[in-house]
Amino acid sequence: VILLQTDVIVNSVGTDLKFGVGLLCKAILEKAGPELQVEFDKEKQRQVAGEGSVVCTSGCALACKSVLHAILPVWDGNKGQTLKTLEDVINSCLKKTEKLGLNSITFPAIGTGGFGFPKTIVSKLMFDVVFKFSSSHTRKTLQDVHFLLNPKDIDNVQAFTIELERRLAENCDAAASQSSFIRPVSTPLLGGNIMQIGAITLQVIGGDITKEDTEVIVNVSNNTFDAVSGVSKAIMDAAGSQVAGECAQHAGQSQSGFITTQGGKLLCSKIIHLIHDNNVNSQVSKVLHECELKMYKSVAFPAIGTGQAGQSPAKVADDMLDAIVEFASKRSVKHLKKIKIIIFQTNMLRDFHESMKKRENSSSSTAGWWMSRLKLELPAQWEDMQEERIKLVNLKPSCQEYLEVQNKFKKTCPSFVIEKIERIQNPFLWQTYQIKASALSTKNKNQNNEKFLFHGTAVSSLSAINYNGFNRGFAGKNAANIGNGTYFAVDASYSAQDIYSRPDTNNRRYMYLARVLTGRYCAGSRGLVTPPPQNPADPTDLYDSVVDNVNKPTMFVIFNDIQAYPEYLITF
Repeated sequence: VILLQTDVIVNSVGTDLKFGVGLLCKAILEKAGPELQVEFDKEKQRQVAGEGSVVCTSGCALACKSVLHAILPVWDGNKGQTLKTLEDVINSCLKKTEKLGLNSITFPAIGTGGFGFPKTIVSKLMFDVVFKFSSSHTRKTLQDVHFLLNPKDIDNVQAFTIELERRLAENCDAAASQSSFIRPVSTPLLGGNIMQIGAITLQVIGGDITKEDTEVIVNVSNNTFDAVSGVSKAIMDAAGSQVAGECAQHAGQSQSGFITTQGGKLLCSKIIHLIHDNNVNSQVSKVLHECELKMYKSVAFPAIGTGQAGQSPAKVADDMLDAIVEFASKRSVKHLKKIKIIIFQTNMLRDFHESMKKRENSSSSTAGWWMSRLKLELPAQWEDMQEERIKLVNLKPSCQEYLEVQNKFKKTCPSFVIEKIERIQNPFLWQTYQIKASALSTKNKNQNNEKFLFHGTAVSSLSAINYNGFNRGFAGKNAANIGNGTYFAVDASYSAQDIYSRPDTNNRRYMYLARVLTGRYCAGSRGLVTPPPQNPADPTDLYDSVVDNVNKPTMFVIFNDIQAYPEYLITF
């Protein structure tokens, strides 16, 4: 995590605010330098630093722009509020990253170390919170959320992998059936907008809500349901005395924040009377879930909170749309098909129209659809692994896969005899590699970021590489002339030298043909621990790798372990 190219890194600190105690915090502090401790001590005095809060500092000597220090409690066995505290912390980190105008954030498996939170619970919670944030907020800058795990922590790797696979299975069918979850806004008539959100049609129009013929109309009132002004009074007057009588019976008794009455003289069947509070998102969600529960097919809302409550129309529009998008993204929605927002003051239509336009054609505003777009599926040629963490498959010399690898190797090593070629099947490494590939594809647009390169090694390193991938920590074992990273050669003949592919006691040698995300590269130099910046004016925008010769590279060096996948092991 300390070398990952990301805008924000999340760190965890105990409620005693002792810095550098946990393994992650200690590693971050060592890399960032003592300035980070000084800045944290200063900021914890200035910012709120109690349990569940998040203290923001710069990245100091780290490659990131900011570090968010989450103040965590110790797990209480789910007897108190610690799980809710962790949920709030994760959500707060996402909101702060968005508020800072940054594009990416990296979380460790937060709370699963010394704080004692169960790994299966944390994996589910982290996915839940991130996906809910993705679907509920109008994101402008935050695009990438990374979960970075210690590959040696097998329990954590397994917990997150299982959770990811479960969600992929749930969402891939739905994603395949819809190219866009939120369709473009259309304006079929003056003073109105229509948008398709999943299976739900949203219509925002100017008009009089008392004339609506939806199955349900929403009335925003006080806790005695006897509002005497505004839209609420208009609804009650039009509904008649029968509805007023029902409301009087329930005055001051609602436990859920709303009551439901008959429609009275209105065209609707039911009226849901909401007790007003300032959380518009929550109020809309409450009504939508009640409609689905009671199998209502259509509902009409006023612009909640824009009357006497005095809330900003733009904020109300965003909050209402957020709640509707989140609700529509749930696959359990079967009954509610039409939602209308009736704007009494037609000048507010513009605010709602702009909020709708921000979301149109979005397949990524809902985490489920976003997730299905990532190419995280395992390669089709992989053999069934059942519950194995990794699998080495001995390729048949007659198969196309074997011949392709052999040809690449023999191109510069014609005299060596290949004993066997094995395919490395490691789902966790593959998925983390694909996530990085997706991020580079977004960053570098149409550039080809991937190359097949060679890496020679000793028999003693095979198990570690097969399980955990390449480790830049071994830089310098043989040579580090162009940086302290992991080295890959264009030609197999270079990696076949004894100094790299060291013969074992049976005179066998070992070489990987790896997929490597080289991306944009520049010339390397001794002592580099990260690639240099592409633009000196922006020290966080780094090259993706370095080379020995920019015009005709024979050697590539990467500084991020997930930028390479050890696909084939050649024994010769």
